Amino acid sequence: MTVRVATVLSAREWEPALVAHAHETAAVRIVLRAFQPSDVESRAGEIDVVVAGAEIAWVTERQISIWKRLGLGVVGVFPVGDRPAQDTLERGGADEVVPDTIDADPLIQTIRFVVPAEPVEPFGSLGDLTVVVGARGAPGCTEVALAYGITRAQDHDVVLIDLDLSAPAIAVRLGLAPRPDIADAADSVRSNGIIDPSVTRRYQGMLLITGSHRPGQPGMSSTMVRGLIDAARVEGDEVIADMGAIEPGNEIVADADRAIIVIDASALGIVRAAHLTSRWIGPTPYIVVNRVRHGEAAQVADAVRTWTGLDPVALVPDHRRVREATSSARPPDRRLRSALAGVGAS
Repeated sequence: MTVRVATVLSAREWEPALVAHAHETAAVRIVLRAFQPSDVESRAGEIDVVVAGAEIAWVTERQISIWKRLGLGVVGVFPVGDRPAQDTLERGGADEVVPDTIDADPLIQTIRFVVPAEPVEPFGSLGDLTVVVGARGAPGCTEVALAYGITRAQDHDVVLIDLDLSAPAIAVRLGLAPRPDIADAADSVRSNGIIDPSVTRRYQGMLLITGSHRPGQPGMSSTMVRGLIDAARVEGDEVIADMGAIEPGNEIVADADRAIIVIDASALGIVRAAHLTSRWIGPTPYIVVNRVRHGEAAQVADAVRTWTGLDPVALVPDHRRVREATSSARPPDRRLRSALAGVGAS
């Protein structure tokens, strides 16, 4: 599907650069360069996305809401450093808001992801969604997600997605090439409604989608992430999302079927986890305590129970072999996999 785009005509460099790049690459189709609001509204049936600069006087909150009611996606472009202009676009409900210093390629990628994916029609029930999360401080979410996924893949069709959008680590951890990545997978879903096999890898029985390492390009929007998760749930019995550090109230976590909170077995790690669990919204989490020193298991478990109100289901030993595996391309150590045997057994 070729995305049909209307731009609001602007003298700023981003707009003619976008139009020229679109014509050269055919990545999207420019169907209109609008002078007035009525230009867009009269041709709304021919347009998928409107790209509008906040420097235009009539690009207001009300105008953006009108475009949204017409079923159009909206990408707002603001002059870099102009916070009031950025706020106007956000309050109006633009799907994506980007600075006018953005290059044409990432702007086109943003435009393409604004268009909702075609609904995926599953042939059976959707797979469960398991999220692996933690508080800030690198408690070891990626290693736990890998180990848990390998264990589950022995009896289930598993899709593991690196959804740590700020610090994706799975590709680096396994020594994989940076592409294809999650952005390629999301683009496949938006274009075709499914995850094309060419944008995934196979690892230890799992279907693997690695995170994105694309400096200077816009991040994944919530629409892109949700579309990818839904498509992955069609592919597998269980989708495991390595989300890394999250803020309380995360919507994906709230909608998950199963959640694993990874806690570093240190005083600071436990206190940070307590902050996360005190504002938890989502399924009752499995607590996995990582890097537990020899002889301290009972003390650590008691501290976690006191501060979080939850009983740990797994205590991962701070063993040399476990640590060594994290700095190589090898699978997680068997001691870690064994410690997770009681997680998600149902």
